[in-house]
Amino acid sequence: MRMWVWDRFNMGKQDWKRKYAIVKDRGVKVGGKKIEMYSETLEKKCPVASSNKATWRKRPGNGKLPPGPWSLPILGNALQLKTKDLIRTLNKLHEKYGPVFTLYFGSERVVMLHGYQAVKKALIDRGDEFVSRGKVPVIDKLFKGLGVIFSNGEQWKQLRRFALTTLRNFGMGKKSIEERIQEEAQCLVEKLSSTQKMPFDPTFLLSCTVSNVICSIVFGNRYDYEDKKFLALLDKMDDNIHLLNSQWGQFYQLFPSLMDVFPGPYNQIAINFAAVKEFISEELKKHEETLDPTSPRDFIDCFLIKMEQEKQNGKTEFHVENSVMTTLDLFSGGTETTSTTLRYGLLILLKYPDIQEKVQEEIDHVIGRMRSPCIADRSQMPYTDAVVHEIQRFIALVPLGLPRAVSQDTPFGQYLIPKGTTVYPILSSVLHDSNEFPNPEQFNPGHFLNENGTFRKSSFFMPFSAGKRICLGEGLARMEIFLFLTTILQNFTLKPFTDPKEIDISPALSGLMNLPRPYQLCVLPRWRKRSGNGKLPPGPVSFPIIGNALQLKTKNLSRTLHKLSEIYGPVFTVHFGSERVVILHGYEAVKEALIDHADKFAARGHMPIGDKFNNGLGIVFSNGERWKQLRQFALTTLRNFGMGKRSIEMQIQEEAQYLVKKLSSTQKMPFEPTFLLSCAVSNIICSIIFGKHRDYEDRKFLTLMGLMNDIFHVVSSHWGQLYQLFPSLMNVLPGPHKRMFKNVDELKKFISEEVKKHQDSLDPSSPQDLIDCFLTKMEQDKHNDKSEFYLENLVTTTFDLFIAGTESTSTTLRYGLLILLKYPEIQEKVQKEIDFVIGRTQSVCMANRSQMPYTDAVVHEIQRFIAVIPLGLPRTVSQDTPFRQYIIPKGTTIYPILSSVLHDSKEFRDPEQFNPEHFLNENGTFRKSNFFMPFSAGKRICLGESLARMEIFLILVTILQNFTLKPLIDPKEIDISPEKSGVSNTPKPYQLCALPR
Repeated sequence: MRMWVWDRFNMGKQDWKRKYAIVKDRGVKVGGKKIEMYSETLEKKCPVASSNKATWRKRPGNGKLPPGPWSLPILGNALQLKTKDLIRTLNKLHEKYGPVFTLYFGSERVVMLHGYQAVKKALIDRGDEFVSRGKVPVIDKLFKGLGVIFSNGEQWKQLRRFALTTLRNFGMGKKSIEERIQEEAQCLVEKLSSTQKMPFDPTFLLSCTVSNVICSIVFGNRYDYEDKKFLALLDKMDDNIHLLNSQWGQFYQLFPSLMDVFPGPYNQIAINFAAVKEFISEELKKHEETLDPTSPRDFIDCFLIKMEQEKQNGKTEFHVENSVMTTLDLFSGGTETTSTTLRYGLLILLKYPDIQEKVQEEIDHVIGRMRSPCIADRSQMPYTDAVVHEIQRFIALVPLGLPRAVSQDTPFGQYLIPKGTTVYPILSSVLHDSNEFPNPEQFNPGHFLNENGTFRKSSFFMPFSAGKRICLGEGLARMEIFLFLTTILQNFTLKPFTDPKEIDISPALSGLMNLPRPYQLCVLPRWRKRSGNGKLPPGPVSFPIIGNALQLKTKNLSRTLHKLSEIYGPVFTVHFGSERVVILHGYEAVKEALIDHADKFAARGHMPIGDKFNNGLGIVFSNGERWKQLRQFALTTLRNFGMGKRSIEMQIQEEAQYLVKKLSSTQKMPFEPTFLLSCAVSNIICSIIFGKHRDYEDRKFLTLMGLMNDIFHVVSSHWGQLYQLFPSLMNVLPGPHKRMFKNVDELKKFISEEVKKHQDSLDPSSPQDLIDCFLTKMEQDKHNDKSEFYLENLVTTTFDLFIAGTESTSTTLRYGLLILLKYPEIQEKVQKEIDFVIGRTQSVCMANRSQMPYTDAVVHEIQRFIAVIPLGLPRTVSQDTPFRQYIIPKGTTIYPILSSVLHDSKEFRDPEQFNPEHFLNENGTFRKSNFFMPFSAGKRICLGESLARMEIFLILVTILQNFTLKPLIDPKEIDISPEKSGVSNTPKPYQLCALPR
């Protein structure tokens, strides 16, 4: 066979035609070898060859095919196509035959689209005609037409629509997934720091980082960078990418039937693929065993639920095989392309240190070095954005694009492309089009910059393809590339081993993908030099990774911060781990930020525990348009259901009387009040959000109360505070914090069950509670792509209201009773005022408060003294913000220390002492104070403030109207300092006796 081909090239044109005819008819010798032997061997080994032998010259179709070079039987144009540099060969063929030409990959006819105009015309202008996936033999053999990337027809439509919807529901393109990427980026920073300036190959670190993001969506969890099974999996995927792009992989593309019967490295592809597929099948089985249809955790859960819903549909595409293959598509597609882009990008930056330096200068100017980069920064970083785009343009990661096909004979220009023809839109020809990008083979960020230095968009930028088959993870990939790259360059300077001029940035392999040459680099930390657009507030010296952890006494953090304020003033900087945090201490600083500059300080800051609880959903820890929509809805709905009105007051009075019965049943015996108070308070918010009251003996209800109580204890414990400082580390360490997150999952599961019941019984014309109202709003907004009213936000918003409406108020009441046990004389004075104003038979009402100054002062003093949320919930600034003589960089987390306001000695004499006179004038009337901020202040003030004020007054006064509280020990021995002081101050455990009056 080789001699025959060689002779063909040594013959003249006429000799070839004559000798080929003799060969065809008689099987005579050509060049001294008999062809029959080779033909028979091929026909036995490769039946396709025998069928193609007679038909390879005959081109079907109803019109003129695009032109192209002369092809050979069986071989097609294999000898003209240099697999080592296929793109350059195609560029030359384009120069000869134009932007649309025909080639033969072995015996298969392929039409090539070269240049922006041809690719755009097919993929965008005539997207419906070119929407089908073309043949990729090596992939088709593995996937067998299943999954979302290499399928066609109704299967592709159903799976793509489902995948897009599910990915969006789990945060793709939203703040929640951005926060996951930021968290993973910090894990990467820690790993890079551990290299200690020593050389390393970044391949697997980048693969782990990128893969963990898609794993969190697909599998519902991330993997440790040292996980052997995970690393083995990534190794197999990396091996397959190299094999697919090697000459062996390209030979398979040309001669699949022939290569199937010959040994070679490409056979390893199927073995690796089977291992990855087995891993996914195991994950699928685990998910089946733990599936809760009311509370899907990830993409696999959603697919399993869809399978169950469509099990009676004979035409469904939701079956086990497609679940495995679709998951594999997302897992591999979401790992290899982005990680390879990042790896190639770092190599380019090693070659061009001047470009790296300019990017770092822009990072320092816009972000600084302590705050995590966020997507909102991109619009202010034109040079960095241009570098990111230029990396993707220059490397042209998928140079040929994934093939398309036409589903019918398709006129295209002056040609006709026959039905079923594979069509390659050569993306590198668009990304390297000299009409748009001068010197396209040179790396130059100027390709994406205007003359004035602003970012320049280009319609030629198609690294993710275009049209209806555009990469479904484009939004996620863009976010990852920007955030990971900027985070790396924010924290490290990249150093090569050789002279940058000697670095070769041409691909090592160029087939389905362009792969960079192997390399090692060193990363040099930049943590020492602080930057920013102005002078940061002062603060203690911090250390890399641990920040100021050694100086911050977590047992009483607010006291430590108070001491730091004495050294550094009311506005100072500390580092919670690697995160820079600005502290506002004292009334003047807190008021100036939260009230005087409310709009600038309205955003919610980074709080690792809260962010993990909510994933950026709900009201409390969300931002932007989501927060605005949900807060406005919640406020309106709470008011409609009586908050601040007589109707909710009557519900509280009724619940208070129910509590009185329960307290009476203790029969003067000692009891621990936690659960009774939690049940009483929780029932009020339950009536608003769930539409029902729960019995105090309801085991499920008591279990929920226990879960919430445990969450608050762990949040405020050392474990909770360690999580706030080192979230990435704590995610992989065992401890009580793991139980806390399980408790949150259980609460959300309960809420999801309630939502399901509401869906089944919903009457949109007569909503019974907040869940009904939210479901009605979801239906009204179902065609609004920008709506924040969807199932996940309903569950998390309900979770926010349920938790906040129970724990903060019940903890305040529990702490208040402990204080009254310590000070029986204060309790007695309150009871005298109750007897004088209300008596012992009439129910307490809010109208009584104005006539009860001492009682009102006691209620206020309880809230002031305990400072239930001592640090306040964090805020942030959405842009670089001048504050006093400092500049607070955009995105910096800011803690308004509420305890510093509530314990400000300028307003409250002896603030560490419990004294109701802090809220009384000399004549005994009630004294208001602007320093009273237990519910925070400004635009993020607690939305349940009026409900909580009403509950605390009515329940506390009702208890003291009916009972005298007695401690089990001498009141002087009662310790009213917090048991735990973190996110919240919680009282020490105690028992009491309630003696009827």
